[in-house]
Amino acid sequence: MLYILGLLLAVFASALWGTTGPFFRIAGQWGLDVITVNFVRYAVCSLALLFFVKKGNTKSWDWKSPLFILGSSGMLLSSLGLNVAFMRISIGLSMVIYYSAPCWVMLGSWLFWRHKVTVVQVVAFVMALLGIWKALGGAQAQGTLDLVGVAAALLAAMGYATYVLNGHFGPGRNDRLGMYARTFFVATAIMTVLAICSGNLGVLLGLPLRAWLVLFYLAVFCTLIPYGLFILSLRFISGNAASIATMSEVPFSMMWAFFILSEVPETSAVVGGAIVLSGVALMSLERKPRRSSLEKKGERGSSPAE
Repeated sequence: MLYILGLLLAVFASALWGTTGPFFRIAGQWGLDVITVNFVRYAVCSLALLFFVKKGNTKSWDWKSPLFILGSSGMLLSSLGLNVAFMRISIGLSMVIYYSAPCWVMLGSWLFWRHKVTVVQVVAFVMALLGIWKALGGAQAQGTLDLVGVAAALLAAMGYATYVLNGHFGPGRNDRLGMYARTFFVATAIMTVLAICSGNLGVLLGLPLRAWLVLFYLAVFCTLIPYGLFILSLRFISGNAASIATMSEVPFSMMWAFFILSEVPETSAVVGGAIVLSGVALMSLERKPRRSSLEKKGERGSSPAE
C-alpha cells in the first residue's frame, strides 16, 4: 500500500509539472518575460522553503564544492531554458528533449566519477538520442522547428543534470531536502540580479489580479508542491521507481497543452518521446553499478538513474 502511495505521489507531481508549459504561455500574454516569471517563482518558493530547512544542518551548504555552485546554476538554467523552449517550440517537443536529462547525468558519471559503462547504458543513451532525432526531424518537416528553442530545451536538460549530479556526488547526497532548498536560495539570488538588470520588474506593478493568480500557480503548483511531493514519494519508493513514475510528465504536458492551449503535439514528438522514455526506463531498471575506487574513498554516490 505504501509503495502505491509513493507511486501516486510521484505521478501527481508529474501531472502538476505538466501544467507549467501552458500556464507559462498564459503568463506571456500579459507581457511577462522568462526572467520576470522565474524571479517571482523562485522568490515565493525560497520564502516558503525557509520554514522547512533544518537550521543546524549545513551538510548541503558547501561553497567549496564545485558541484554545489553547478547545481544551483543548473537549477536556474533548467527553468530558464525550458521556459524559453516553451515559447519557441511545441510543449511536447520541449519535454521530449528535456527528458534526456538522465542520459546527461549518466554521461557525467562516466566522465567524472569513473562509473563503469555498461551495454544497457549505451543502448539507453543511443535510444534517447534517436528519440530526439526523430522528434526534431518531424518538427522540421512540419515547419515547427526552431533551433533556438531546441538549444534552450537541451541546455535545460543539461542544467537539470548538474543539479542531479550535485545530489548524487556533491554535498547534497546526504541531505536531499537541504540541497533542494539551499540551491534554490542561491538560484533566487542570481535570479534577483538578473531581474534587476533586465529592467522589466516594473511590469509587475500594473498586472491584473488574474495575472498574479497565474504567477502564484506557477510558483506553488508548478514548483513548490510537486517538488515536495516528489521528495515525499522517496520515503515510500526507490529513486528508480520515482524516476520512472515522473516520466509521465511528458504525456501529461502534451495532454494539458491540448486541453488548455488546443496545441496538438507533432506525431514525431509522440513517437520520439516514447523512444526517449523507453531508453530512460531501461537505464532506470538496470542494477546499480559497483562503486568505483573514487567512491570508496568517500564519494558515496548512487545510481545516476535515481
